[in-house]
Amino acid sequence: MRRLLIYIGFLILSAFIHLWGQSKAQVYWKSGNAKFNIEDYEGAIQDYDKAIENDPRLLNAYINRGLSEVRLKRYREAIQDYDKALEVDSSHVVTYTIRGIAEDSLLNYNRAIQDYNKAITMKPNDAWPYYNLGNVKYKLADYQGAIQDYSKAISIAPRYEQAYYSRGLAKQKNNDLNGACLDWRKASQFGDSTAIAVVKKHCGK
Repeated sequence: MRRLLIYIGFLILSAFIHLWGQSKAQVYWKSGNAKFNIEDYEGAIQDYDKAIENDPRLLNAYINRGLSEVRLKRYREAIQDYDKALEVDSSHVVTYTIRGIAEDSLLNYNRAIQDYNKAITMKPNDAWPYYNLGNVKYKLADYQGAIQDYSKAISIAPRYEQAYYSRGLAKQKNNDLNGACLDWRKASQFGDSTAIAVVKKHCGK
């Protein structure tokens, strides 16, 4: 009986330590978020480090630390954090998209495309990976492919101003200035200030 009581006590203590670690992790995670919001990315990273020390499976700490590293243009470190996040939860769709953006920033276009396609396969009604896939294809001078991806993003999110603007750029490269102007005007209607300037420059009134 005494051994059983000792064993039960050990289990309770272990559970308490685990919950305490998780609680501390949440405190550091929230502190990191506050620092991220005021653009103190180094301070945010330090807090996310401590959150992860206390709870190595805190998914959002890896993701947000990666986002902080992206703001500091430390793309390789960000990718490592996104890899860790996917080890914790391989079904987290957004992580594939943001890892793709980091790969894109390092000119690793094939890896970026793989991540965007993975996100699309997992969540085909999400406009964001289509938009980013279009951006990669634009950089690779696959303008028709980019137009198709931007069009898909717009079909999912009809007020996606950046997708209209970027599709306009792809149409311009594809020698379709009329189509480009239609898209830029649409983007300007939704509040894209860059599109407003481009319309004035290329499309007249």
